[in-house]
Amino acid sequence: MNASLLLLLCALIWGTTTFMQKLSADKMSPMLMQVIIGIAFAIFTPIAIKMEGGFSNLKWNVTSVVLSFIAAFLSIGANILMYSALSNNKNTGSSTMMISLYPVVTLILSAIFLQEQFSIGKILGVLVMIGGALLLNFC
Repeated sequence: MNASLLLLLCALIWGTTTFMQKLSADKMSPMLMQVIIGIAFAIFTPIAIKMEGGFSNLKWNVTSVVLSFIAAFLSIGANILMYSALSNNKNTGSSTMMISLYPVVTLILSAIFLQEQFSIGKILGVLVMIGGALLLNFC
């Protein structure tokens, strides 16, 4: 399947999940929401391993495992912050635009640590994203 189509599908799914999380955030503790998501991941784990053809087909190394654990803990913290922000928030759409600025952070970190190059298009894209998020949040 085309990578752009997969990314569009991913954005649609994430948008839907954020909406569903907003509906839950008004009625549930952010910490409990994260526990439920953890349970869902635990249920999905054997399915994912089977989809990969079993443990013997899993590609991994120690550095990747450590980085994945750190990323998971950071994500848990970010999710709790997001659920707290969404709870009783009447401006969910504009608030989640602030969250959607994470590709800006990814781009900057990639330039610093992976020596990826900034292009005029990337810089303009970042400026448009930041400008759009500011307009949605403050106008």
